[in-house]
Order: sequence, then structure tokens, then C-alpha cells
Amino acid sequence: MSDRHLHPHAAHSSHCQELTLGDVPDEELPSFLLHSESEYVRAMLEDLDDVIFSAIRGDEEALQRAHTLWPEVVDAIGWELVEESREQYLRFAIDVAKRFESDTSRRHEHAIAAIEIISLLAI
Repeated sequence: MSDRHLHPHAAHSSHCQELTLGDVPDEELPSFLLHSESEYVRAMLEDLDDVIFSAIRGDEEALQRAHTLWPEVVDAIGWELVEESREQYLRFAIDVAKRFESDTSRRHEHAIAAIEIISLLAI
């Protein structure tokens, strides 16, 4: 077969239906999906911030919640999205642990809570 038998032809416009933005449900638009995911991710990270920072400061209830929330957030949004937050938590926890271990007038429970969070985040 030679190339002369292959001829391009016009699109079959009479058989095609043109889709408009109005034909696509909002929940299927990439911008909607990205926006809703971003809100979801942001809300989860904000919750995690509140819990982790409170736990590092010695809040026992937050410390217990951190043990369940941390793996839930990692599973839900993925390691890549929590890595930056994790680094911030670790820096803060290390600073708190150092401050409290060298200052005998402060409560050692705070240093212990910070160390427990460091252990949790290192897993």
C-alpha cells in the first residue's frame, strides 16, 4: 500500500457533540477537585498542628490524640504533604526538650512529652 491511498479527511462534525464547561458537573472539574483537596489537606494539617504543638507543650490529652492523628493524616494525605510539617514539629520538639532538660526549675514532663513526639514522628 502506498502513501497516496492515505488521504486526510475532515472531522465528522455532524456526528460529534461539542462539550461546554456547563456540561461537566462541578465535582468533576479539576479546579474543584484541587480546591476541595487543598481545603481538606489544609484542614487536616491545621488539626495536626494544633495537636502536635499542644502535645509538645505538655498537654497530655493532645499527646494521646497525636498518637492516633499522626498516622491517620499520613495515611490520608501522604508522606510528601506532611514532611514539611514534620520537620517543623521535630525542630520545635528538639528545642523544647533541650530547654527543659537544662533548666531544673521547669517541669520535666514537658521535655518528656517533646521526646515522645520526636519518637512518634521518627517512625
